[in-house]
Amino acid sequence: MLDETSVPVVREDLQYRELDDGGVVYDTTSERIHTLNLTAAFIWNCCDGSHTLLQIASELSQPASVTLEKALEDVREAITYFQKEGLLRPQ
Repeated sequence: MLDETSVPVVREDLQYRELDDGGVVYDTTSERIHTLNLTAAFIWNCCDGSHTLLQIASELSQPASVTLEKALEDVREAITYFQKEGLLRPQ
């Protein structure tokens, strides 16, 4: 289970492009493309080494008008996916 105080950081060698409806991550090592919806793209952009999972969820919940608990669930789901796909730096 991901801890609320975890501070995720994306790998520096990935290519990211912002789109109107989300974003796209290209992993040059595995030659895989990951398409992100708006929520996942927001979370991705917060994986900069200065935001905890709780901070990301708090920032996500305000404009999305969802509870902090729901936002934290969404953040955990996205971070778990990023980890599983090897898109984050190991902690």
